[in-house]
Amino acid sequence: MLNLMRLEMKKMNFVTVGICFLSINIGILGILLLLGVEPELTAEDFTNADQIMMLIETLVIAAFVIYASVLLSNMIIEEFKSKTITVLFTTPVSRKHLLLAKVLTVSLVTFVLYLVSVYLLSITFSLLNNMYDILWFSFPVDLLWENTVHLLVTGLAVAGMALIPLYFGMLKYSVPATITSSILIITVLSSTISNSGINLFSYTAVPLALGLVGFLIAYLVINKEVKKDF
Repeated sequence: MLNLMRLEMKKMNFVTVGICFLSINIGILGILLLLGVEPELTAEDFTNADQIMMLIETLVIAAFVIYASVLLSNMIIEEFKSKTITVLFTTPVSRKHLLLAKVLTVSLVTFVLYLVSVYLLSITFSLLNNMYDILWFSFPVDLLWENTVHLLVTGLAVAGMALIPLYFGMLKYSVPATITSSILIITVLSSTISNSGINLFSYTAVPLALGLVGFLIAYLVINKEVKKDF
C-alpha cells in the first residue's frame, strides 16, 4: 500500500501543489490582516486570541477541503470519466488497493497541508501582530502548543471530511459535483449558529464525526466501484 501511495505522490505535480498552498496561505493571511483595517467594526466579533485561532482553523479547513475535492477530481473522478482507470485495472494489483492508495494519498496531503498552514499562519500572524499591533490584543504563539492535540485531532478529521465529496462526484463521474459538494459542506459548517459567532467548526465532535463519515464513504465507494465491469 505504501508503495502505491508513493507512486501516486510521484504522479502529483508538487510544483502546482506548492503554488496552491502558498496562494491559499497568502490569501488567508490577507484576510487576517484586514482585521486591523477597521478595528471598530471587528472588535465586536473578535475579543481574544482564541477567536482568532478559531478563525484561522476555519479558513484553513475550508480552503483545503475544497482543494482536496480538486485533487479527488484529478486523481479519481477524471480517470473514471475518461475511462483511463481501466488501464490501471489491467495491472496485477488489486483494484481496491489502487483506489485506496489514491484516497489515502489525498487524505495524507490534506492532513499535512492543514497542519503546516495552521502553524505557518499562526506564527506569521503572531509575529506581524507583535510588530505592527494589528489586533487590539495579543496573539501569542504559545496558543499553538497549547492546542497541539486539538489540531492533530482536527487534522485527522479534515483528512476524512475531505473525502465526503467523493460520493457525490462518483455518482455520475462529475467534477463539478465533487467541487460543488465540498463548497456546500464548508458553507453549512462555517455558518454562524449563535450571536457569539460560534459555528459548527467550533465543536470538535462535529468535524471529527464528519471525518469518520468521510472515511466510511470512501470505503463504501471503493467497494462499489471495484465490482463494476469496465
